[in-house]
Amino acid sequence: MTTPSPVTVAEWRAFLSGYNARHINSDKVRKAIEDHRQVISEERLEAGWAGAEPAGEEPIVAAEERIGVRLPPSYRNFLRVSDGWENIGFVDLLQVGDIGWFADLCADLIEAWSDLDHFVDHLAILKRCLLIGEDNGGSGCYWLLHADSVGENGEWTAYEWWPGSGEDPEPCHDFAAMVREAAHP
Repeated sequence: MTTPSPVTVAEWRAFLSGYNARHINSDKVRKAIEDHRQVISEERLEAGWAGAEPAGEEPIVAAEERIGVRLPPSYRNFLRVSDGWENIGFVDLLQVGDIGWFADLCADLIEAWSDLDHFVDHLAILKRCLLIGEDNGGSGCYWLLHADSVGENGEWTAYEWWPGSGEDPEPCHDFAAMVREAAHP
């Protein structure tokens, strides 16, 4: 049976608490630190929480005004529990003040991929995606939310993209489903 995706603040709090308890002291994290790959900062390891302090409504609304769209419900509620997260799957989720349009934040990557004929349909999608997470210093993974693909419940299609692999962006139903899949591979 598949674990339901968290959507509400209470569901996110329970989900992230459970994931954090399994992950922060896991063999994977300990091995990475032994190999001098600091996947979770010393500050967050000492705090025992891989997330950041919750974002209040004011910074969330400020980000929505800056980008010109209302964020999907599951992502908004995630931010109300943790304003960013270190090392979920292969990415770090950005703090709400750092999210932005992928085409603006990664213009060089958009330009590089724009010359590939087979990728033209994906470029239209990527240009309307918010960058919400990335594999800083790793293999180059991006987590994106597509603003033009909104379900009746207000959720946006999410994408995981590894441009270095030459593969197309991989769609996921929504942000919460992408996090759930990354946390339970």
